[in-house]
Amino acid sequence: MEVLVVLGIIGILAAMAGPAMSRIVRHQRANRAAMVITADLQNAFAVAARQREPVRIQADAATRSYQFIDRKTGNVLRIRTFYGDTSEYRLTQLVFNPTTLDVFPSGVSSAPLTVTLANGDYGKTISASTAGFIRVSH
Repeated sequence: MEVLVVLGIIGILAAMAGPAMSRIVRHQRANRAAMVITADLQNAFAVAARQREPVRIQADAATRSYQFIDRKTGNVLRIRTFYGDTSEYRLTQLVFNPTTLDVFPSGVSSAPLTVTLANGDYGKTISASTAGFIRVSH
């Protein structure tokens, strides 16, 4: 009888902890994705300066992915996907505004960039100025 009571208490505690753990996982996925995107944007500015060639950032909201392209040769430098079973982030939203951005060797981009990402009810916004200053906010 005591074993059934203990198992019942453990079951109730597990049922209460489940939604909290799910929320924590969603927040961690969104936070990690924001860190990766921020690092990739900083890398795009650095690659453009280092190669002395413009780099194009092209995003696709439908596939929740983006790619960096050498604008001169058309070679894809990096592809990053945040959706599907192969992604550890599994974002429910990834929107770049504008969807195409050029980064020039001088360290200036063609327009300011805003990236909105979310995993469930938790989201982040990444802003990049034309001078390459990148900021993450809620």
